Amino acid sequence: MAKDYKALAASVIDEVGGKDNIVSVTHCVTRLRFVLKDESKADDASVKKIAGVIDVVHGNNQYQVVIGTDVENAYDAAIAELGSAFAGGEVPADDDQKKGNVFDRFSETVSGIFFPFMGGFIATGMLKALLIMLSNFIPGFSQTGAYTVLYAGADGFMQFLPFVLAVSAAEKFKTNKFVALAVVFPMLYTTITAAYAAHTPLDFFGIPVTLVSYASSVIPPVIMTWLLAKLEKFLKGHMNQTLFSLFGYMICLIVLVPVELICVGPIFQIAGTFIADAILAVYNVAPIIAGMIFAGLWPILIIFGAHAAFTPIVLNNMATLGYDWLSPLSWGCNFAMAGACLGVFLKTKNLKLKELAGPNWITALLAGVTEPAIYGVNLKFKKPFVIACIASAAASVPIAVAGLQRTAFIGVNLITMPALFFFPGGWAAPVCAAIGFVGAAVGTYLFGFDDSMITDPALLED
Repeated sequence: MAKDYKALAASVIDEVGGKDNIVSVTHCVTRLRFVLKDESKADDASVKKIAGVIDVVHGNNQYQVVIGTDVENAYDAAIAELGSAFAGGEVPADDDQKKGNVFDRFSETVSGIFFPFMGGFIATGMLKALLIMLSNFIPGFSQTGAYTVLYAGADGFMQFLPFVLAVSAAEKFKTNKFVALAVVFPMLYTTITAAYAAHTPLDFFGIPVTLVSYASSVIPPVIMTWLLAKLEKFLKGHMNQTLFSLFGYMICLIVLVPVELICVGPIFQIAGTFIADAILAVYNVAPIIAGMIFAGLWPILIIFGAHAAFTPIVLNNMATLGYDWLSPLSWGCNFAMAGACLGVFLKTKNLKLKELAGPNWITALLAGVTEPAIYGVNLKFKKPFVIACIASAAASVPIAVAGLQRTAFIGVNLITMPALFFFPGGWAAPVCAAIGFVGAAVGTYLFGFDDSMITDPALLED
């Protein structure tokens, strides 16, 4: 049933003290924001009971009534009731994010960027889980054209995730999404990816370009889109509209694409390499401690795209030893992220959150695709993510004790567990999975989540 915005606005105005108590009203993405003469005259309990109102928030010297994404309709009805003299218009969407500590702002930004495309994450993750099951139970299915076609649908989203992020981040940072795509496209441009694969040297007017793999990268495209928003704002403040229309975005590309390929991408690669070398040094002295550090940091490395720095070590191990001992230490991460997401799923009474968390923990457990669980649920609420990191660290202990040797590149998930079991030291694989999954699920259920942590209007709205 459609909301009666006229009745909603009239009721809210009455319960905040009436027209005589209102100085002005504005709105952001989800809230009506009243400046009141006397906030004590507003009845919070009565406002919250009004049909169409989600919550009431006090902050920034405003009385904020949370409506949801259709707030503009409520705002128009309120102005029709009050008169145009009370209109304050729209305030910046990021207003709420100027407050709070750094981690809060980071978490809110991540949530705002990733939540809009959770549907794509869930759909492709579940399809990949289905294909893994079919290829395990139907011999030869993975060699068929049908598998190839469907796997392109399952894996393509992750392969080109930087482009998805560019669009979503552009919406978040209020910049042109098509220009954001133009900035990020070079990361996966065929000439660049071919040069990376062939180890072909590349320079920019004599400045060496350190080529890295950007497939499925997360932080570099977000950083570049944020820089685009800042540079666009700067240029618009120093150029008239005609000049900016002709040259503004071209200048953005000239400046940002070299920064992207020369600085931003390689910086994360260097950071990852430094961490990899440090962990390797510790591992040679104390394998269990190093394994726990490595596994505990692995989810964080994934977020920043720095986990790719370990690929040369893994490949070198396979080439020189015939097996890899490093990557198995991180296997608990997949199961820990699935467990933490399950903990949220079991604990919450919010149906929208259950609908989101349910497929995400299944995708992580069955397909080993953790991004939906990480960005859609665990990182959003922070504590589940931290608990998953701790469970991931604990899960590495049996792997280090067994000295598990990975002799083939097989995906890590519940379905492939029988194959992992037959690696040398493979008895530790199911133990690792159990510790990660159960530890994170129980820890999150008991200590990491309750429904009071839900603040996202997309989960709160009716």
